[in-house]
Amino acid sequence: MYRYLILAWTPADGRAMAAAQRIRRGLSGVRTGWEEVLASKGLSVFHSGVRPGTSEATRLTGAAGVVLGKLFGTAGNGSGLAGRDWGRYVAVVRDAATQEISVLRDPTGALPCFHAECDGVNLFFSDLTTVLDLGLIRPSINWRYVAAAVAYSALQIRATGLNEVTEVLAGERVVLREGSLQRSFAWHPVQIAQHAPFEDVGIAVMRLRETTRECVQAWAASYRGLLHNLSGGLDSSIVLSCLQDMPRRPPLTCLHYFVAGRDEDERRYARLAAKRAGVELIERELDPANIPLETVLKIRRSPKPWFYLHEIERSEIENRLAEERGATGLVSGAGGDSLFYQSRADLAVADYLERHGLSPRLFGVALNAARIAHASVWAMLRGALRSRFARRRWNPVREAGEHRTVINPAVIEAVRADDTLLHPWFTSVERLPPGKLWHVISLSLAPAFYDSFGREEAPERTLPLLSQPLIELALRTPTWLSTAGGQDRSIARRAFSGDVPAEIVRRRAKGAIDHYSRRILDRNLEFVRETLLEGLLVREGILDRHGLERQLSRERSPADFEYNEILNQHLCTEAWLRRMS
Repeated sequence: MYRYLILAWTPADGRAMAAAQRIRRGLSGVRTGWEEVLASKGLSVFHSGVRPGTSEATRLTGAAGVVLGKLFGTAGNGSGLAGRDWGRYVAVVRDAATQEISVLRDPTGALPCFHAECDGVNLFFSDLTTVLDLGLIRPSINWRYVAAAVAYSALQIRATGLNEVTEVLAGERVVLREGSLQRSFAWHPVQIAQHAPFEDVGIAVMRLRETTRECVQAWAASYRGLLHNLSGGLDSSIVLSCLQDMPRRPPLTCLHYFVAGRDEDERRYARLAAKRAGVELIERELDPANIPLETVLKIRRSPKPWFYLHEIERSEIENRLAEERGATGLVSGAGGDSLFYQSRADLAVADYLERHGLSPRLFGVALNAARIAHASVWAMLRGALRSRFARRRWNPVREAGEHRTVINPAVIEAVRADDTLLHPWFTSVERLPPGKLWHVISLSLAPAFYDSFGREEAPERTLPLLSQPLIELALRTPTWLSTAGGQDRSIARRAFSGDVPAEIVRRRAKGAIDHYSRRILDRNLEFVRETLLEGLLVREGILDRHGLERQLSRERSPADFEYNEILNQHLCTEAWLRRMS
């Protein structure tokens, strides 16, 4: 499991110098496996967990600097590291002329980067357990962040669930200058989205296919063996099609999870994709009887809560299979819904209106959106006109708490009124159309890197569709092109229509999980009731106890949305609070 720890301090600060030397001795002495890859005036960089046969530290030529993580070829035509190269990395550089130290997190945020301070030493790290085990901080809960994250699951700000830890956001550079930290963005998705968008469908289709294949194959080539989570949906099938004919492909095994049930079993689609690609497909049934929710109380410590249910269900299966097959990488089509613009077709109408006005084509764009949203074309047009002439810019934070029934209404109201909860990307930029704003926000949530239960043997998880060149291409593709023909992800469907089975390309619906989620809840009802009703979220007034009691009963409909909310968010957040408290 790869980790890094960066120490940066002002050399003239004696207290910081002594603390830095103490931390360096702690890492180099009794703690085996840590290697100091860069030592300079006021700067020390360590890493550990480098897999055999791989390189996770790239020295920068002509500077006292190093790139931690994986680095690939050219990302685009920009300047600086974030404009030239792409990958999953954190870069640290000390400028010999100015003595400034800068830390840059890559634009996808795929490698975690957090900041804390200890006796004048700035700590930049990927894994909280490192600084906790060294006794460098004593964490306390940031309840304002927790309340906001419960109501607004897309929350991405510099604050975290711990008062002592902040996050370096994707594409952000932090500079240590004369004892103070200054933050700025070396990569800005809003500026990319505003620059020269593709209006030609043919060009968009061609570029998407080429770029997707390049990114997926670059990631695949960095592993000795691969597991691919093949759901049978469009996105995972696209990833498989890119792996199908790559030169010198590593050994590949596809893994498909299914749930028995009329609306939840997608095996036939996964089989079609695997047969088309000529690869092995292993099927594993997800059975609520084999999902011990109590495991959620044993998560690894981290600066903020995550969604752990997915890993409780699948991690052991994946780890065992990876060991059997010699796979060091685990890939999937996750992130494709955001990248290819699967939701909010209604906002695409507003985007078209803002760019082209009341042109004859507007009605056709609204009709496409209506088909996807299962709404009337007039509703789509009314919404677009309202957005176009609204005095205030559309803000997704003001939709926080929608369709939620167990969050305290006062918490939702406070979150909706707090504009500081919107990502810093949007605080000082020109107006961005609402669909593209939604697109940017949906791409801002960085994927998980570490196994949430601290398993050292876990294969490295990679989401190849969330690669910087693909994100930049998607940002420059107008949302209304992605809804053309009345189909979501329209450009992706066209780009891979010759590579993915036609049945999958034509699919409009995803497999439902409502009944399955209810079965998990029924089997673990007493544990969930005890954990939440007597938990910290209720004690702090974030969750409404009476609302929870109504939902946590056996009399409710088996298809209610609230069960996913309770299992995937509230139970996971409560488990994180207990672990960190």
